[in-house]
Amino acid sequence: MDSVDIHWKKFLENGDEQSFSIIYNHHVDDLFSYGIGLGFQKETCKDALQDIFYKLYITKEKLHHVENITAYLFKTFKHRLIDLSLKNRSGENIESYSESFTTHVSMLDDMIDSENSVLIKQKVESMLNSLTPNQREVVYLKYMTGLQHREIAEVLGIHEESARKLLYRAMEKLRKYASTEDLPEKILLLILLLHL
Repeated sequence: MDSVDIHWKKFLENGDEQSFSIIYNHHVDDLFSYGIGLGFQKETCKDALQDIFYKLYITKEKLHHVENITAYLFKTFKHRLIDLSLKNRSGENIESYSESFTTHVSMLDDMIDSENSVLIKQKVESMLNSLTPNQREVVYLKYMTGLQHREIAEVLGIHEESARKLLYRAMEKLRKYASTEDLPEKILLLILLLHL
């Protein structure tokens, strides 16, 4: 059991505010990045974060069934983002958001000279754009937030085996792309981890 799960249990059992703070600090940046990756505006992401953590705090007595707080937060956050956006836009449905996960390349400038940076950024963006939005989302959840297959399945509302297959297909597609671009697989994974 990792420390976040231990703090979750402390928070549920004792209302421990320090544990709640640790849970918040551990997840807030990843959740915010995830919301941006889903295509939501910064203000909407901030509002949704405030809403889900407030609700988590005031309804803790009803949440003893939640065993995995990380998966629960990602799933709840995604649903709250959709709810907030639907309030602001009529006529859109949930499917339009689940198919819009995007990623942006930004951190290579600090690592390599600017000429190579532009070339590598273009390759990485092209590589990520070769994935479907669902594949980009599952790669992000696995490699940027460290979620396990069962947690990813819970967030995406699919079976665990489907999450495994989706990630496997995404990585196979990336490996094929990397081989056609003569990028070693280790470089591919490093680049992905830096840029998702």
